[in-house]
Amino acid sequence: MFFNRILPKPAWLPEVIQRTTPEELDFLRSHPRLASSIAEFATVDEVLALLPRFAAAAAEAKAAPVPELISGGELTYEPTQWVWPGRLARGKLTVIGGAPGSGKTTLAMELISCVTTGTDWPCREGVAPRGSVLLIAPASDPDTFVPRLKAAGTEFARLHTIRTVKEGTRSRRFNLDKDIASLDPLIKGIKDLQMIVIDAVDVPSGRDRGAARAAGARFDALAELAQRHNVAVLAIAHPVGADYLSRKPLSFGALPLTAVRAAFLIEADPARADHRLLLQVKNEIARDPGTLSFCITERENPDRPSESAAGVRFAPQKLALDPREFTARQARGFNSAKAEAIEFLRGLFAGTTHHKVRAIEQEARAIGLLGANQPLSQCRALRDARMALGVMAMREGFGKDGAWVWVKPEVMELQQEQDEPRSEPRGESNPPDHACGQSAQPAASVTSPAPMSARPSSGYITENCPPA
Repeated sequence: MFFNRILPKPAWLPEVIQRTTPEELDFLRSHPRLASSIAEFATVDEVLALLPRFAAAAAEAKAAPVPELISGGELTYEPTQWVWPGRLARGKLTVIGGAPGSGKTTLAMELISCVTTGTDWPCREGVAPRGSVLLIAPASDPDTFVPRLKAAGTEFARLHTIRTVKEGTRSRRFNLDKDIASLDPLIKGIKDLQMIVIDAVDVPSGRDRGAARAAGARFDALAELAQRHNVAVLAIAHPVGADYLSRKPLSFGALPLTAVRAAFLIEADPARADHRLLLQVKNEIARDPGTLSFCITERENPDRPSESAAGVRFAPQKLALDPREFTARQARGFNSAKAEAIEFLRGLFAGTTHHKVRAIEQEARAIGLLGANQPLSQCRALRDARMALGVMAMREGFGKDGAWVWVKPEVMELQQEQDEPRSEPRGESNPPDHACGQSAQPAASVTSPAPMSARPSSGYITENCPPA
């Protein structure tokens, strides 16, 4: 008998078998744990009272899933509420990754300080909304992160931390996979919560598909947590099994970032050994806010002047270096000739969006990047530099009057948008006139290049921070 395997000859067994339906018995057979707990009841009435409820729950669970169809007119959304404009948003999950020892946690401590005190973000990117922060750091000890928070000027009255979970009389480390559901009542009890920092979320350092799926499930749970409580969640990605001595960069390529709305990577600055770069990897809610440069400095503890801790100091200017160019610079075969070619093209396109190939060849010969009779197509350094900067080659005009030009990527995107056919509104035989009587301007028009002496300098840091 089925019940004999649960509890030998319970007193209510004969009558329960007679008074239960086959569906209820099938349900018990498919749920041995439930049947085992039911076997502890002493009376027949108690057992029979529970069976219909469990059977109904099982029938509901077995119901075929039905996709929810929503009309486009019923779709709604709320404007993005920024904690750090372009980088951290309420209700969204942001991930910061980097090699071991790259300064991820130190940067997170700086962000916590900015939010709890409501101070300015670097490079005039706005002011942090002053509020509370929840720090979940199960693998850290207070003597490792508290000095850094104090040195950064954190307002501790607005900081809440979770490191352990109490089970009965024992405590264990907080486990993100097991304990995330228990955060809901705690989060609701924190007044004016702006940000949750998770230090850290384990991610695979290689291409382990199983570990990548597990990391994706953690990101999904954190994204749901952010949306449920309308709070910004910042997850620090910790590469499991990474070598701290080699400082091999973390690759986001193998990670499932479907639930992540923005992701940034900390890389070593190849131009300055003591600086790091904060590069955008993914951003679904804003344009690229720009590459920030920062260094790890030593700060004194204001409460204990004899003690010091690591802190972050941002450079006053953003870098004119996007992730695409950084990747090109880190590729094998990158050398000083390609670096010089990149700086040459950046300076050449600083004041214009187009350049004819002939004009580029003349400028390149003037500084020695091209030989006297060498065409641009035979210079690999300039071709690679064009690819690194995203500059595109296109043909302008036809026949003898036509010429090849190199164009900035944003101009090509605008050209493609205007070239797309658009359906004419019903009831209108003529397209609408342009506003204010202005005629349509062509998307691509070759502008005469400014002389090299009139162009701005093309140093490594060239992009000033926007005005406040």
